[in-house]
Formats: sequence, structure tokens, C-alpha cells
Amino acid sequence: MTTPNLMNRRSFLRKGLKVGLSLLGIGMIGAYPFIGERFWYQIKEVHLTVRNLPKAYKGWKIVQFSDVHFGFHYGVDEFRRVVKMINRLQPDIIFFTGDLVNTKYESPELAIPLLQELSAPRGGKWAVLGNHDYMTRAKVIKTLESSQFKLLVNQHSYIEFEGQRLYIAGIDDVMYGNYSIEEAVQTLSAQDCVLFLAHEPDIAELSSTYNISAQFSGHSHGGQIRLPFFGPLFTNKMAEQYDDGLYTVGENKMPVYVNRGIGTTNLPIRFFCRPEITVFYLS
Repeated sequence: MTTPNLMNRRSFLRKGLKVGLSLLGIGMIGAYPFIGERFWYQIKEVHLTVRNLPKAYKGWKIVQFSDVHFGFHYGVDEFRRVVKMINRLQPDIIFFTGDLVNTKYESPELAIPLLQELSAPRGGKWAVLGNHDYMTRAKVIKTLESSQFKLLVNQHSYIEFEGQRLYIAGIDDVMYGNYSIEEAVQTLSAQDCVLFLAHEPDIAELSSTYNISAQFSGHSHGGQIRLPFFGPLFTNKMAEQYDDGLYTVGENKMPVYVNRGIGTTNLPIRFFCRPEITVFYLS
């Protein structure tokens, strides 16, 4: 019988070898992960079936972006192209799911003119905070609110169109904030359509127990470095179970979408994991 210590040692060596070979391979490819794929934005289209969606909102278009990480090898000049891409999609609603800045970045207000340019005239612009936003929380809040984003911190609001309401709820950051799903959805009923914003996707195990129609998250970056057949080399805490794309969670099969984000953190590279803008067509 193999002893637990030997099993752990073998597992550690296998993981170390995989990471070492992967980084060696990426290094051999050269500058592509830093100056190529990192700015090769992918527009992903998702036809999303949402429970209790009012008829007035069928066919509406939501555009989600996430994890810009201003201050980590990424600035206003790089973001300008993203704004143009989003506006060309002519969204009805825009969702931003946190991490506007990298930790301790002190100048988020530089992005206000570009964030103001983002346009969603029918349904507006909505946002939540991410874990990296917390060291400069007050500045990030001021930046988003000055850019006409409705920032949701354990609360909900609604869009009204043709006499029907679509509810948008959001929570404080799970890792560093004081989040409460119960506060965010209080007074809403099982008949309401509630679209829920939460930076960290793995909160879905809990949010799926509430009357929530769909969850939109970021945080994972998709791992930033993914290998064919292996998936992400690294996963963020609270993005270990759900790291990229569309999932269904819980007894109600609540849709959860995890956006790979715009920027990077820790390492300014992407490999087999393009930055993402997501377009949802509601049905």
C-alpha cells in the first residue's frame, strides 16, 4: 500500500513538473502571451434561458465585462478599444462584475471619461465590487458612480419596460466585503426575475438556494494560463469550482456565467485563455 506521505510527494512532483514544463513552453513561444493573446479580446455570444423572464425583455442584449485590473500592465489607452467594442454591440444592459483596479492602484478616476462613454440606454449600467477594489474602495465607488453605473452592495433595483420589471441584485465582495445575499434579494418573490451579480463565482452554491434566476460573475480570469486537456494551471480562491463559461447550479438549475475578464493579475500573460466580453441574448 502506498503511504499518504508518498502519495502527497508524488502529487506535488507531478504538479510541479506540469507547471514547470508549461511555463517553459510558454517561454519558448516568446512574447505572444504578453503582447498577443492578452489583447486578443474574444466576444462570446450566449443564448441564455432565464427563469421568470418577463415577455417584454425577451431578445434583450446584456453585455458583461469584468476584471479590468487598471494598474497592472493595463491602462486607459488599452481599455479604450474595449469600450469601442462594447458600444458597437449596442447593449440594452451592461454588467460589470468587479475588480476595476489592481490592488492599491490609486488613480481609477482616470478611467471615468471612458466608462462614461459606455452606453446602454434601455437598461442602464450595473456593477459590483471585486476583491482587488477594496484597498481603494472609496475611489472605485466614486469612479463607478461618476460613470453612471448603478453600484449594488447587498441590494437590488429594477428596470421597468412596457409595464414589466426586471430585477438586478448584487452583493458586496465575498472575500473582503460584508456580503449578504439575503439583504440583496429581500422583498423579492419566487415569481420575480432576478439577475444576480457577484464577483466570486463559487458563491453560487449558496445563491442557488435563493429566488435568483441567473448569476453573473468574474474573478477567475479563466485561470489566465490554460492547457489543452488540463485546463487552468492556477485557480483563484472562490473560483475553484466554477472558473470559465456557463454552468447550472442547484436544484433549480440556476445558470451561472463566469467571465474570463479583460485584464490580468499576478502574471501579465494569457495563454489559451483570451480576455472576454460576453454578449447574452435573453430568452
